[in-house]
Amino acid sequence: MNANGTHKLPSRARRPATPRTSLLSVLWRGPLYAIPFALFFGMLMGGSWAALVGVYKVSLIFTYTNGLMTWAVRWFVIPALGRGDTQLTKQRKILRDVACYFAAALVGSLTAALIIHLTIFPGFLGSPRQFAVLGMFTLLFAAVFIGVSYSYHFYQDSLTRARSEEELNLARRIQRSFLLSNFPSRPGIEMHALNVSSKQVSGDFYDVVPAGDRAFLLCIADVSGKGVPAALLGSMLQASLRTHAPITTSVGTMMSNVNGLLCQGVANGQFATMFLARVDEDAMRLDYVNAGHNHPVLFRAGGERVVLDKGGPMVGIIDDVPFEQGSVALLPGDRIVLYTDGLSEAMDRQKEMYGDERLVDLAGSLPAELSARESIDSIVGALTQFLDGEEPQDDMTLMIVRVLGSATPGATAPAAPALAALPAGGAR
Repeated sequence: MNANGTHKLPSRARRPATPRTSLLSVLWRGPLYAIPFALFFGMLMGGSWAALVGVYKVSLIFTYTNGLMTWAVRWFVIPALGRGDTQLTKQRKILRDVACYFAAALVGSLTAALIIHLTIFPGFLGSPRQFAVLGMFTLLFAAVFIGVSYSYHFYQDSLTRARSEEELNLARRIQRSFLLSNFPSRPGIEMHALNVSSKQVSGDFYDVVPAGDRAFLLCIADVSGKGVPAALLGSMLQASLRTHAPITTSVGTMMSNVNGLLCQGVANGQFATMFLARVDEDAMRLDYVNAGHNHPVLFRAGGERVVLDKGGPMVGIIDDVPFEQGSVALLPGDRIVLYTDGLSEAMDRQKEMYGDERLVDLAGSLPAELSARESIDSIVGALTQFLDGEEPQDDMTLMIVRVLGSATPGATAPAAPALAALPAGGAR
């Protein structure tokens, strides 16, 4: 139902073409395609009714033979050639296809001429004039069938691309709805995060999940691969995390369950790096487990850096593997920086990576009074300057958690305007 209360019927999905449907199309369209050729050549031959009927028969035979040859090239010849030339450039493949269609038109025209010579017009190939007519038919049909074939292929490709683009945009909107943009206010804790996808959808995700009145979960993950497959697996992981949040307080147990889910339920060999933490606001303690993820860093107010590296391997690789759980106290003025490798591995025009060390040093140099959102602004600004116009080649996710000096709840941070400086918009 639309917003105005009316019902909208779903549009009928267009079935993909098959050899059978394509052959049927050639058969029923042949008589129609023969009409303009018959009119053209019939007029050249005097325009009488007898001439038009005779030329229509000739045109019909040429249409069918060339149509069938084109059909065979499209569904059998070109796919067979394509299996052995995976290294060809797109331009060379186009030239190869044009040559195939032109050869099909020549063979089809010669076949049509022989059929006409042996059936309706004996002697069709018996004089120079007839050979000239055959040459005109051959060139005209070759040009027309090549043009029609490529126009049809480009039309189908454009429909497929438009359909795929529409589906990806829908997937992106759905995914962004799962990524927090307004972060919860917690007494003494402030947080903010950014996700920028390298494609329409991202294989990275982050989440903040309530785990009781005075506790919550933090998660950041990077799924192998890019695009829709990675995004689907990321959504599954996020759903699994939210399912486990009210069941157990052990992040090590949660990670083991997630790992088992991936090892047993994902058949295509996908895996993910993942950092999961539980913040207990009464004890001001962070329990965490790191499954092969880039090491988040806890920056103390006094300058000390604590690397959050305890955990285990990436999830989805080895089933029944134990995950070591780490624990750190949270003190006023602490700042935790969590990120995916899309930031540290971002490369400039000279193919130099930004690097973990440069990212951590930048985060450690930020003024203590900066909010989580402002800290992300600063890091993003420095990365954008480093890239100097180069687009990121991987999904990028950045999360910052800041421990306040008092128990005053942190205000919900609005979206940062400076984030728009990065190419390829993401969920905020």
